[in-house]
Amino acid sequence: MRKRSSAFEIIFHPIALDPVLPIKCEEPVVQSCCPPVPCLHVHDCLELGYCFSGSGVYLVGEKVMQFRAGDMVFVNQTEAHMKQCTPGGSPSKWSWVLCDPIRLVGHRSDTVAELDPTPFRGAAFKNILSGSTHPAHVRIMLRMIEELHANASGKASALRALVWELMTLMQREDRKEREPHGAARREYNRLAPALQIIARDYAQPLHTADLARRCGLSEVHFRRLFLQTIGCAPRTYWNNLRLHMAASLLRGCTRSVLEISMDVGFETLSSFNRLFLSLFGVSPRAWRNSGDDHQREAHCPEFNKDRSPT
Repeated sequence: MRKRSSAFEIIFHPIALDPVLPIKCEEPVVQSCCPPVPCLHVHDCLELGYCFSGSGVYLVGEKVMQFRAGDMVFVNQTEAHMKQCTPGGSPSKWSWVLCDPIRLVGHRSDTVAELDPTPFRGAAFKNILSGSTHPAHVRIMLRMIEELHANASGKASALRALVWELMTLMQREDRKEREPHGAARREYNRLAPALQIIARDYAQPLHTADLARRCGLSEVHFRRLFLQTIGCAPRTYWNNLRLHMAASLLRGCTRSVLEISMDVGFETLSSFNRLFLSLFGVSPRAWRNSGDDHQREAHCPEFNKDRSPT
């Protein structure tokens, strides 16, 4: 059996945090487009991001989610992730806050469960929080960025209070996905080469047999493992990524529906329209004409639970 290529391993990217005040803000990052070869990676702390401009698709674990200006992202240290900007769209500008909530606020036994970000993961958890549907969360995020860039008195106390407030809001929504983590993570890591190839080459023809070979698996084993770990067939996951990217393009450029369907790799407009309607509940043209965030939340499931293999 062929060995997997080390070029497609999930990268562990540790973050150096001040032990006294374990929170920091990365300078705003502006990208005209995302790197040509995206890389699944994990950190050793909580990653919070705020999108000031641009749009695209976030891949977190088994999920495919759209982002645009005004959204924030919440990714803990257990979920591998990467970002794809909308091709040809406006530059994507982000600020990132990296922190360890437990060490930041304190180690008291009665606060650990409240401050632990690791339960917020899995298919049921939405890592992208829109400013229209989660205004309080986004407000806290922006205040964190402001505090981290200022040198005002009481900075440490303010940051501890903001992080605690955010984690309290997250706990209240009770959107935690309880799942066995160790075995699931090992299986997900085995699929990393395929997931990264799909993310990089989503607009190109992809074949399950080729993806299986890159993971060092037989095609039958690969299909079964993908369905068990990701929750759908490889083709369904690939189509969802292409459709989410198309949805971002429909809102971000003036190209025709036909041109966009070709940009994301669909051979016929009819199949693109049919799959788009099935995933989002509206046609591509209707999606373009509607800019309401609440409708986007209603018609934009982060993952299609189609469990029939293809």
